[in-house]
Parts: sequence; C-alpha cells; structure tokens
Amino acid sequence: MKLNLITFASSLASRESIFTDHHELLDAIAERYDVRYIFPEELGDKPAEGATMVLVGSGGVEEMVKADIDRLPPYVVLIADGLKNSLAASLEILSWMRQAGRHGRVLHGPNEFIMRGIDDYATAHNAISKLSGKRVGVIGKPSGWLIASNVDYQAMRERWGIEMVDVPLDEVVKGYEAVPDDEVQTITDDFINRAVGILEPSRDEVVKAMRLYRSIKNLVEHYRLDAFTLNCFDLIPTTHTTGCVALALLNQEGIPAGCEGDEQTLLTMLAVQAATGEMTFMANPSKILDNTAHEMVFAHCTIAPAMTDRYIVRDHYESLSGVAVEGIFEPMDMTVVKCGGKGMERFFISRARLLECTTNPNMCRTQLHLRLDESLDYFLERSIGNHHVIVRGDHTARLSAALRMLGATHI
Repeated sequence: MKLNLITFASSLASRESIFTDHHELLDAIAERYDVRYIFPEELGDKPAEGATMVLVGSGGVEEMVKADIDRLPPYVVLIADGLKNSLAASLEILSWMRQAGRHGRVLHGPNEFIMRGIDDYATAHNAISKLSGKRVGVIGKPSGWLIASNVDYQAMRERWGIEMVDVPLDEVVKGYEAVPDDEVQTITDDFINRAVGILEPSRDEVVKAMRLYRSIKNLVEHYRLDAFTLNCFDLIPTTHTTGCVALALLNQEGIPAGCEGDEQTLLTMLAVQAATGEMTFMANPSKILDNTAHEMVFAHCTIAPAMTDRYIVRDHYESLSGVAVEGIFEPMDMTVVKCGGKGMERFFISRARLLECTTNPNMCRTQLHLRLDESLDYFLERSIGNHHVIVRGDHTARLSAALRMLGATHI
C-alpha cells in the first residue's frame, strides 16, 4: 500500500538527520508501505492523492504546519515518535487545529501502537475514497416518526462525495404489480429451504415478499443505486406485504438497504461496509437489561440471512403480516455504531459481546442481547437518533478512523 509522509522538521535539522534520528519507526513503516516522503517545499496547492499523513520530525515546526494547513489532508494524522521534541510540537499543532476548526489526531506510543494507527488510518482513507461518486436512494419519504434522522443532501455531496437520489414510492408499487408469481418461484423455494424453520407466513406470503424484492431490485438497477433506504411501512397498505425480505436479500447482495427512510442510519451502513467489507444489521435499541453491566437488546425484523448463523422465516412484528427474518447467532464479538446529524458530523461506537439471541414476543423478530463496552448513558442522554448499526467482529479502531476522516466527532 502506498503512503505519503509529509515531513516537517526544524531548519536546524538536515534531511539526513531526520532519517537517522527516527530510523526505528521509519524502518517499520517502510517494511509495510511504499513510502513517498514529501517535504513542505514540494507540497502542491491541493492535498496529495492517496493515504497521506504528517511526520513530525522535530520541535519548532508548529508555524510551518500552520502555514501549510490548507495543503494538508482535511483530517491530519500527526505521527510523532517522541524524539527531537516531536510529541510536544504535535500536541501544540493539534491544539491549534482544534481552535481553527480542523480535525486530526496524534499517533504516538510504542512503535507497534503507532503502526496499528497508521494501518487503521491508511485503510480508512482507502475505504472512504470508495464513497466518492456513490448514488444513495431515498425511496419514499422518511417515516413520520423519524424526526431527527434525515441529512442535508448538499452537505453529503460536499463532505462524502455522494449523490442522494429521491425515488417515488409508487414506482415500487407499479413494479410489484408487474412481477408475476412464477418469476419468483425459485428464489422463494431457496429462501424457505435455507431457513431452519418457517412459522407464521404461508408460502404465498413469501411469494409476495419476493415479488416486492424483485421490484425494488429493478429500481436499484434502473437508478444505478449503490445503497438505499425504503419507507417500508407505507408500502404495506398497497402491496399487502412487507419490505423486510427485500432489504435482507439486497443487503446480502452488497447493496446497503435500510428501513423506514432513515437516511443517517443508511449512510452509517454504507460507511461500515466501505471500511470493513461486512454486512450490517440496522436495529432498534429496544430494552436496557442492566445499566451497570451495559447490557441491552437490539431488535429489528430484517437481517441479511448470510450475516446470521441460521434464520427462521417469520411475519413482521408490528403489522403481524408479510414476511420477516429472525436471525440467530452464536455468542461473538460485535460492533455497535451510529453516525448522524444533518451533515453526519458526530458518531458513537462501542465494541460489544453478543450474549444470546432472545425471543421476546413484544419485540421485532431478530433480537440481540449485547453487553457493550461503553456506558449506556449515551443512549439515555445523547443518542444519535433511534436506529443503530451492528456488524460482526470488533471494528472499533478502523471505523473510528474512517468516521473521523469523514469529518465526524466521537461523542
């Protein structure tokens, strides 16, 4: 992987001394990356292309960095091994950047720690670069109860490089009515046969859910959408089925698909997929079981079958109609994350341990009992909306890096 290191050092230090003084760290970086060293006089008017960080080679460079700040990346990673007063200079620079409204952080500690940070931020840079040019659909307006979950389309174009596309809900209905039953027989059988059980829905109900899936997939292809959120509840009276299976299968196919027209949660799903390559589960924080132990249940009625260890075909909890997915997992590490705000400017993240999958009849069908590392006061005092995103595995460092580089602040 290529890595640009913009290198600042005092005028009292020669270039040769920079490589000599910091050779242990620089040798470790060179073992893993194809490094291009860029000195201040070589900076162009625009930030260098590719993963780019700042090597603080000594003290006395604070004013130099300040003068060149507009030629540095939007998120400035300052690498300091502590030699030649590099840490002291980095802390002063970081403090000034925050006063000036710029985002960044210092990577300092044992070389192993610094290297993990470099890996996270280099990977995050490559991940967020994938977002540029993405087309994100909003199919139907957000559900009425989501009063804090929309985004500023222009801000997302400027900050993430994505285009938000509005799609009328009636196009889904027209497409659904045009899909014949015999077109979805094979995928219906496959979905049922792969499940460990089917409870409430009849096979005919599953056929209707698959017709809706086919309609939405056709729209995704027609509008060239890379992700979308669907006002699924408004479809129930007109199609007499639910969108849970459609969203589950499209998520499984690599198209982040969110519920209820929730734009912020969908964009979180898109960022998580870009940074980790993993499928995601959009869920309600449904019940706190133990505040002190940080244990709570997250639940929703749609989840990609391939994300689960096994699944049961159910009906939709709120409407007791259509088709939903009850995902079942063995205990494992997971990550809970949410990025939000009109400009997606703040985020929460926590490693979590899945303890069990519960079967409370008064919650949505897939229910995950998690123990979070972070305090649950976040949910009760400063939660970023309702829905949160869950991904298998501990991805806290990489996701934190990606979201910070996208301009969000951890709360």
